[in-house]
Amino acid sequence: ADDRLLASRILAGDDDAFAEVVRAHHRHVVRIAGRFFRHTDVIEEIAQEVFVKAYSAMARYKGEVPLAHWLARITINACYDQLRRRRARPEVGFSQLGSDPRERYGTGVPFEGHDGSGHWQREEARLDAERLLAKLPPADRVVLTLMVLEGLTVAEVGALTGWSAANVKIRAFRARNRLRSLVAGVGFVRHTPVLLGA
Repeated sequence: ADDRLLASRILAGDDDAFAEVVRAHHRHVVRIAGRFFRHTDVIEEIAQEVFVKAYSAMARYKGEVPLAHWLARITINACYDQLRRRRARPEVGFSQLGSDPRERYGTGVPFEGHDGSGHWQREEARLDAERLLAKLPPADRVVLTLMVLEGLTVAEVGALTGWSAANVKIRAFRARNRLRSLVAGVGFVRHTPVLLGA
């Protein structure tokens, strides 16, 4: 009811209502975009695009789903479009990666909060997984990010992307197979068991 009321106020020309939507959901939109892109300027550009699209499409929002879910779907589609434009090219080639994470990630200083309990290894694995995902086609990256990193079900992924349940399953199966081939080629098997469904 609150979401429908906000939508009605926006459609009536209440700019404060839209500002309220942006304040309430900006962090969530940025978090989703941050799963796909590392640079702050790209993430903010996507967030702006999402809210512009949401404002333009507000007349189509009927309140059947929470506003947060509706905005998440717009965000996923914006990220997917951006990935397709960029062709999901990785920022750093695997040949440029050293074996020491301090060299690999450009600092000799431990990450904040490093306590000797394997934080380096977790951060190294996370960044390796991101680089592997960046080598996949956009649809593969979207389905694995949503299902594995976000922990969404097939039905939830379908609701966010507009893909059928069968399509989501097929894309996930193919994406994992492509990822296995990449892992075999670059030797990061120990860093990607979760992404591979192991």
